[in-house]
Amino acid sequence: MASPVTPDEGLVQAYERLVADAPFGVLTIDTDSTIRYANSAVTDLLGYDSEALAGAPLETIIPDRLRDSHTEAFEAYLETGERHLDWNNVELPALHRDGHEVRVSIAFRETPTDEETLFTGVFTDLSGGHRLRGAPQETIGTLHELYVIASDATLSFEQRRESILDLGCRYLDLEYGFVTEITSDEQVIVASVGDHDLLQPGERCPIEESYCRETISEDGFLAIADAAAEGFEDDPAYERFGLGSYIGGKLLVAGELFGTLCFASTAPRDRTFTDGERTFVELASRWLGYELQQRHVQRQLERQNDRLEEFASHASHDLRNPLSAAAGRLELAIEQHGDDEDLLAVKRSLEDADARIDEMLEFARAGNTVTDPKPVSLSEAAAAAWETLDTEGATLAVDDEVRLRGDRDRIERLFENLFRNAVEHAGEDATVRLGALPTPGFYVADDGPGIPAGDRETVFKSGFTTDAGGSGYGLSIVEEIATAHGWSVEACEDGDGARFEFTVTDRP
Repeated sequence: MASPVTPDEGLVQAYERLVADAPFGVLTIDTDSTIRYANSAVTDLLGYDSEALAGAPLETIIPDRLRDSHTEAFEAYLETGERHLDWNNVELPALHRDGHEVRVSIAFRETPTDEETLFTGVFTDLSGGHRLRGAPQETIGTLHELYVIASDATLSFEQRRESILDLGCRYLDLEYGFVTEITSDEQVIVASVGDHDLLQPGERCPIEESYCRETISEDGFLAIADAAAEGFEDDPAYERFGLGSYIGGKLLVAGELFGTLCFASTAPRDRTFTDGERTFVELASRWLGYELQQRHVQRQLERQNDRLEEFASHASHDLRNPLSAAAGRLELAIEQHGDDEDLLAVKRSLEDADARIDEMLEFARAGNTVTDPKPVSLSEAAAAAWETLDTEGATLAVDDEVRLRGDRDRIERLFENLFRNAVEHAGEDATVRLGALPTPGFYVADDGPGIPAGDRETVFKSGFTTDAGGSGYGLSIVEEIATAHGWSVEACEDGDGARFEFTVTDRP
């Protein structure tokens, strides 16, 4: 089951999708100066195919004579945090693919996330030969500020939403910003900035008396610079709210109408809304719809996890009650008849059944989707798991430090089951290794007899075991925990033992 996208990473990705075809250049790098993203405006300006720059070093687009100075300045900033340039407007030559230079102005922003720090530049072409479709500097700065707010993991959703409403009011020079939720016949204000009495959270009105009835039409966008001059003077919305100017976009959640994002003022505007202003409202509406959808998905997953937990608890209660009753009667029988072999065999069977219930419950809970992931050091989680097991004589070796987002407790359970499996099959003097894969992910390997080729597809099935006393739940629990994190797991041939590779397919 796919995990919800986390706020910091998901918003950055969402914004990148939004600006893919924007009329201004957007390029993001990491602390290694590796280009992580470049939109089509950048690749077109510099002569590259779509997505060709992603993964390339930033030096690819820096003239040779400036590369050393860039590296020195960037490393100095990472070490000291001191800026020696105006990040709002840096004029530099960029290197075209064919070797000529293109003069650009770049506005930089730093975006910390839980796992890393990213740097994004918004480009304006100064050469005159290939205009980035003429976005004014104010528009570029505002859209960049939208990106920074949307990707700020230190802010809650409510804080980001309010900041974007404030930003929109400032940029559009309008008094009010508000978000609505719309039912079939009613509009409800769910968030707002500005002091209009009828545009406060909780205020309701019939949809037919609001501008939103037009906003949610097929186009999903409405801009009114002068309501009276544009034929809205007798409109119920104008009469109710007295708004002389308005711009709004439709909010969709999972393809369904949620409501609208709107900005308005009592006074009319003396000019129509520009393309840049329309772009801002469209991007902000799409971001807000995306974020609302993520919250909707997360709530669904949390409810699903709660139902699964409730089922597991009831199942545990219903299964253990008769076992407890049987165990009580058995103890009385042992007291009366002594250590009869048949009675002791029954006692062992009841103890095994109780242990199997624990394993079945762990298996059921292992698949609960991770809804609140945090950065986890896998070496630390592995060390903690190793300490819980009887591994005297065995060795845990960490080849690489790996950090992934996830649920620390469940990752420890994953390692406990893997390590127990390794020691049981590779022997008491086994060496178990943890390391990084070339792609995002990690491996756990041992120096035991390995897994026969015919069993590698079935080892993760619940109940599969080659040990007469085993339950067959250990590796199935491993797979469930991996899947809950958005990882795939594969049993591989290692030559010297068993090897399990975990690949990040859908970051939690």
